[in-house]
Amino acid sequence: MSEAKQEEQQKKTLLSFLTITGPLPGGRYLTYPLKVKIAYDDGEVIVSEPHFHMHAAGTTMATALAEFKLILTEELDNLTADEEELGPRLQAELRYLRNL
Repeated sequence: MSEAKQEEQQKKTLLSFLTITGPLPGGRYLTYPLKVKIAYDDGEVIVSEPHFHMHAAGTTMATALAEFKLILTEELDNLTADEEELGPRLQAELRYLRNL
């Protein structure tokens, strides 16, 4: 395969979707299944959710999912701490996270 074709192949991102359920860090638990997008790009696995584009990356699917769950928990904690000062978009994100 030519170098140009190899570079083009590496730039392509493969996508799939996965529904996650179950426990989150800090003793939290997903109340409802959450459909996330899985992208494979340049040797990394990227997990993201479609509504507020929260995402995480890792070298494996398990690492990326664990990091994503941690980010969900941390984002909920941060938004809750600043709840009185949030604008409309962040208030909507907080409601979304509380309903997961």
